[in-house]
Amino acid sequence: MKKSIVTEIDAKTKLQELTLKNFKKLPTYKLISNTGPRHKPIFKVGVKLPNTKYFIATGKSKKEAEQNAAIECLKNTNKK
Repeated sequence: MKKSIVTEIDAKTKLQELTLKNFKKLPTYKLISNTGPRHKPIFKVGVKLPNTKYFIATGKSKKEAEQNAAIECLKNTNKK
């Protein structure tokens, strides 16, 4: 279980370092929605880099959703 937490933190950190290096700015995270029952919420978060669209992902917590969005963004920026 701990390994996945390290991996998740890594994605957000990597994205932040990449964005600062390339754009001299931080990525922008935006909470899009919070749905589902109170005991089992689903958060939808988008992350945006300068001159890109939002990369959207979901998670069981806002933090998890941000990590997943960072992973999606990294996957798409590494393709170029």
